[in-house]
This record gives sequence, C-alpha cells and structure tokens, in this order.
Amino acid sequence: MTHPNTKLSAKEQAAANRLLNLLRDFDPEACDRILAKVQDQLYADDAPVFARGIAGPLGKLDYQLKTKVDEHTHTLFLQQCALQRTDSSNQIRNCVYALVHGKSYDQMVVERLSHDAKRTDALAKLIGPFGGPEFAGAHAGGARLE
Repeated sequence: MTHPNTKLSAKEQAAANRLLNLLRDFDPEACDRILAKVQDQLYADDAPVFARGIAGPLGKLDYQLKTKVDEHTHTLFLQQCALQRTDSSNQIRNCVYALVHGKSYDQMVVERLSHDAKRTDALAKLIGPFGGPEFAGAHAGGARLE
C-alpha cells in the first residue's frame, strides 16, 4: 500500500490523518486486515461479476491472493490490463492458474464450457431433445399459437 511518490490533496490528507488516529491502537497486522477489509468493501461494486463466489473449472473461487509490486511495474501491469481489456484481478488469476496448471483461468473456463456443450450434444443425440412440452409447437388442448 505504500506509494512514496503519492501526493495527497488537503481533503485526502485530512482523511488519512483521521484513519491514522483510529488505527493508532492496533498492531500493524490488524491495521493491514482492517484496511484490506475496507478496500474490499470500497471496490466490491467495481469487481467483475465473475470473481464473486462463482464456481470456476476447479471449484468455487474463495481464496484471495495479494502481493505488492513497485510503482513502475504496477503502472505497466495496468497498461497491459487495459490493452487486453480486462481487469487486474482477472489477469492475476490467469497468471496464477498458468503457473500452477499450465493454462490460464480463461482457457480453463473455455475448455469447461466446450466440454459441457459436447456432453449436452451427446445426451441430446442419445435421448433426443429434452425441452419442455411448451417447445413442442402446441399448447394444452391442441390449440396452436397464432
């Protein structure tokens, strides 16, 4: 969270001073947890819907990963995200999945959707269409829609 070159406006500095006064009685780890919770709540509306408790190809996405980088790397990373029209959370997730599984998260999702579609097609070939009776073209009593 440290940004050595960040200049705060007078209003921002006043808010920072109030926060420092509130956090004065807590140890550094507790302060980190409190500030992380506040940030999560502030940015919850900006987070992509896909990252909110959705089940991924390997299960529910429950665990948050955090790290810190220098300002130059952060700026370049955000530029890369903008070029790829994605957010930083999705890019970090893709990197972690690529490192651990050899495939990005997005690639694993596409493979899962493709697998599910193929399975549905195979079931349809085996047992025929499995839509409800409303898709048969006639309503109850034999009346047709016109």
